[in-house]
Order: sequence, then structure tokens, then C-alpha cells
Amino acid sequence: MIVRTRHPALRRRGLSLLEVLMALAIFLISLVGLSQLIDIGGDRARDMQMLSHGTWIAQSNMDKLVAGSLPLSGQGDTPADEDPDWQVAVDAAAESTPGLFLVTVTASRNRTDGSRFETKLIQYVLDPTLRGSTTGTDADTSATTSGTTGTTGGGL
Repeated sequence: MIVRTRHPALRRRGLSLLEVLMALAIFLISLVGLSQLIDIGGDRARDMQMLSHGTWIAQSNMDKLVAGSLPLSGQGDTPADEDPDWQVAVDAAAESTPGLFLVTVTASRNRTDGSRFETKLIQYVLDPTLRGSTTGTDADTSATTSGTTGTTGGGL
């Protein structure tokens, strides 16, 4: 039986050209995949920022409707007071209960790619002119206040 041993001078000292090219190809393919993931993550972050801002605008306009600052009537797309890049649309449908409306506030904005981003907020709203009155008349003319105020102090 013959045993062959390699001479120390014949040992492999580095990588072949094929191994280097394969490693480079794997690295470049993974780099392309990572850049796609970063782009997708950036798009999702921008969408979440727009969702948050649109919800804030819709809630602000819903608060104005509930407070009576805006009339409970349908309005088409109008520029938002909070941000003129956004449009706000209001749809108020009277329900079978007197003074109750189903209000939909839609905040929307055009994206750079031509599509449209929308946020809708739907809520039941009592007519602000009837709030505070049990007779169904205007609350401003029928409301009276009476009573005394006092303070009490407590000790520890």
C-alpha cells in the first residue's frame, strides 16, 4: 500500500477565480433583495404616516361637526383647514331617530404615483342644536341655569 502525502509547497494557498465569482454573485443577489426590502419598508412607513395624518384631519373635522362648528350636511371635497394638500368630504345621513345622524368624514390626498389615499371615519352624531334639550327645541333658547356653588375642604 502506497501512502501519498502532499508536499507542503503543493498545498492550496488561496481561493480560485470561480469561488470568488460565485461569492460575488451571491453577495450581489442578496444586495438586490435587501434594497427591495428597504424600498418596501419605506413605502409602508410613508403609508402609515399618511394614515396617521389623514386620521387626525378626519377626527378634527368630526370634532367640528359634533361641536356644531360645521353644519351637519353633505359637503364635497374641500381643502382641509389643517393641511391644504388634503381634501375633506362629509356625508351626513339622517337616521330614523330624530336628531341622530350617521356622519362619514373622508380625508383624502393624491399620491405622487397618481393614486389616491383615503381615510374614512364613521360615527353617529347627535344634532348639536338639539343637545341638552329634552323637549326637542333649540338648546340655546330653552336652557336655564340655577343653583348654588360651594366648596368643601377636606383634611388629611
